[in-house]
Amino acid sequence: MSALHLQGIYPPVPTFFTPDEELDLATLEGHLRWLAESDIAGYVVLGSNGEAPHLTSEEREQVIRTARQVIDQLDHPKEIAHPRLQLLAGCGEQSTRATIAGCERAARAGADAVLVLPPFYFRGRMTGAALLAHYRAVANYSPLPVVIYNMPANTAGLDIEASLICRLAEEHPNIIGLKDSAGNIAKLAQIVDQLDASRPDFAVLAGSAGFLLPALAVGARGGVPALANVLPQQVCRVQTLFASGCLEEARRLQARLVALNALLTTTYSVAGLKAALQLLRGYGGQPRSPVLPLDGQELAQLRAALAPFVSEGLSND
Repeated sequence: MSALHLQGIYPPVPTFFTPDEELDLATLEGHLRWLAESDIAGYVVLGSNGEAPHLTSEEREQVIRTARQVIDQLDHPKEIAHPRLQLLAGCGEQSTRATIAGCERAARAGADAVLVLPPFYFRGRMTGAALLAHYRAVANYSPLPVVIYNMPANTAGLDIEASLICRLAEEHPNIIGLKDSAGNIAKLAQIVDQLDASRPDFAVLAGSAGFLLPALAVGARGGVPALANVLPQQVCRVQTLFASGCLEEARRLQARLVALNALLTTTYSVAGLKAALQLLRGYGGQPRSPVLPLDGQELAQLRAALAPFVSEGLSND
């Protein structure tokens, strides 16, 4: 089994761009450093919020290397004091061969683990047998531990079955976890229960702050919520309160996060996340084409949703 254990909150960080849509690695570095001041456990780069499909292979490697350098610098005793942050990198491609190559590049660039979406272009042929063979091959050849990424909204509705996830986890020690963004709590409970004895190291991570507390209640080890980019301390506090047995306080905080989280995920996606960072932190910029930034009406709605948190002391500092 892998020595890497996942526990806590891992913000899926955006990839920032200059006005002419080139990589803005300086802003990425600053964002990572700011997040490190909270109680996060690490970062996810090149996920859905990282606009991975819009980046070249070379750009993806640059993003991973930048995050690795930040983590290494933060580990220096003169920097922010915290346990070593973990770095997960999205590597899902439409072919098994390309996915494995992406895992190899991520390893060279300094990632600790890879997050792998299922291939979905030929959706009708992505049977259980095809997905089983794909993830087995990736786990066999990836130099890094593999986290299965289940996100039907971004994979033409493909929702990996619980039985398949459990089978892969039980068969392959290099598959160490699941990030699930579908939000089926009964399914997450089934996975945790089935793997409790056979793979106690296997980590289920909630893919959204919208159902973080319910996921923790059925055994999730943490989450990869987009909202943690904007409100890292509040999202981390949901898990801290849950772990401390302060369930009513955790419930109240969870409830407060739901509406804003929905705007930044279901409604506005990465454009909303970047707009929220621009409003709160003074950076964020725009998504890469063809995704459009928020219009005036959308910005007004987002600003209103952020207002209660701004009044509690959030600023651009």
